[in-house]
Amino acid sequence: MERKYNLWSFFLCLLSLLVSLHSIYAFNNQTWSVSPPVSILWLLTVIAFVMGIVGFKDKRSRGARWRSWLTVLVTFSLSAVLILGIAVNTFTREPIKTIKSPDSKITIDFYTVNGGAATSIGVLGIVNGPLWFKKNIYDDNNMHKADVEWTNNHTIIINNHALDLNKGETFSD
Repeated sequence: MERKYNLWSFFLCLLSLLVSLHSIYAFNNQTWSVSPPVSILWLLTVIAFVMGIVGFKDKRSRGARWRSWLTVLVTFSLSAVLILGIAVNTFTREPIKTIKSPDSKITIDFYTVNGGAATSIGVLGIVNGPLWFKKNIYDDNNMHKADVEWTNNHTIIINNHALDLNKGETFSD
């Protein structure tokens, strides 16, 4: 039984780490993020952490002990980073408005992002996809509002920046 906990916690740890890295990559490169919300990732890392601690009972080989230590260290670190991400998303983002395309197929959420005293206030626009998939399409610093106008079902003008969403255009300042 301990062997199963040891193996499953290790694989869940790797999955959580890969999905978290994909989420960071997608946000920074303005591509579609297929990772679940940060709270779900945090829950997965906590489950992997608990299973990794139970997996310490598997002392059959040196590899099993190393796998348990690696799982516990990685999941503890990752859960700390993810809880910080939850706090940042909760306290630094304030919703401005939600806009739907004229045909109601595309929904964009706009937020003001305030990183504190050392950063400027910016506007972030995120397209909602199916399930929890999201894509950051607009990121502008030194901006307090979002003036949005649809020109057709897939072209939008945000603060004088035209974006064709069918072509996958994004804007980042």
